[in-house]
Amino acid sequence: MGRNLTARGERTRQRLIDAAGVVFARQGFIDTKITDITAEAGSANGSFYTYFESKEEIFGEVISRVNDQMRETLDHRLGPDASPRERIEHATRQYVDAYKSQAMMVALLEQVSSIIPEFREVRLETRRKFTARSERSIRRWQAEGIVDPELPPRYAAAALASMVSNFCYMWLAMDGDYEEDLVISTLSRMWANALGMAPAESTHPG
Repeated sequence: MGRNLTARGERTRQRLIDAAGVVFARQGFIDTKITDITAEAGSANGSFYTYFESKEEIFGEVISRVNDQMRETLDHRLGPDASPRERIEHATRQYVDAYKSQAMMVALLEQVSSIIPEFREVRLETRRKFTARSERSIRRWQAEGIVDPELPPRYAAAALASMVSNFCYMWLAMDGDYEEDLVISTLSRMWANALGMAPAESTHPG
């Protein structure tokens, strides 16, 4: 909803979003009431509707912020001399770091997307961006003769993304008992092996 806000109004709006993130993580989406958000923010109940039309709208703002923060974590790339296996491990570690910092909200989006159609699309768009990046890498490595040329890149990227994201969900959102470094090395090795990469010592062709 478009609004022209004063600097003070924008600060109040951001404070409400901050508070909503805290309350949603603590209580879930269904059990959160607008009065819970305003109480957390220290704002009058009626002021909420100056900035948001509904609980769904402010939840969308919280999720947008979460996605932005996760993308910032994922944006750091290795230099040109890194091997494909090193790139996979680096990307896996970044994903784990991003997921770990936002595990409760990512898990909550999974739940909300199953009952509210607009958030289903938000969830799918986030996944599409992640898998598209993986698909581009797979296509490039196929062209370089590094991975199995018979694999359909889009399907392989989607399958591998499901492996990593579901593992992180069960581990970080559902309190699985796993050692982080072993998780990263295992997922990275399974990803590379699934693509048909040569062992680490002979990753580069020729």
